Amino acid sequence: MLLFSTFERRRIALAALVTILVLPFLLIGRNNNDADDAVVAVTTTQPDSALESTEDGSLEAIILGGPAPIVQDGSAQIAYPASSLIGIQAIASFSNFDNAPEIVCYIPQAPLGIKISVQNLNNGRTTTCTNVFRTSLPSGATMLLHTKVFESLANLVDAPIPVTVSW
Repeated sequence: MLLFSTFERRRIALAALVTILVLPFLLIGRNNNDADDAVVAVTTTQPDSALESTEDGSLEAIILGGPAPIVQDGSAQIAYPASSLIGIQAIASFSNFDNAPEIVCYIPQAPLGIKISVQNLNNGRTTTCTNVFRTSLPSGATMLLHTKVFESLANLVDAPIPVTVSW
């Protein structure tokens, strides 16, 4: 019982032969490119007069002076925009509203069917949506926005977000 046909054995032999012949050229070409990159990096960072050679002709590293680096402590000032909308404050989360149109939201305090403005208090982004009825709200949320409406205010991973709602 033969494991491979004659044709398949010839194909495997040819693939092995090509690999043996081509692989060394690829490795040699790769090593030459690395050496060229190193020379370019040295010559572009230092003027020709600053290059110093060792006895074998290779270049020595030169440490350049300069100001001390700024220490990053991971803190930054964050500016929170002032709220320009006057209305009620809520904690908003998101839902796809069972595949409803992408312009809907639900807040129990607003009249149904009215267009409301929603502003994210964390970043100042504002959007509008139409208030529709929803039977429940997620735990901790006082307003529910369609997923697309929520994405215009913040990233989904930021949910829930503090918002100001007016109509």
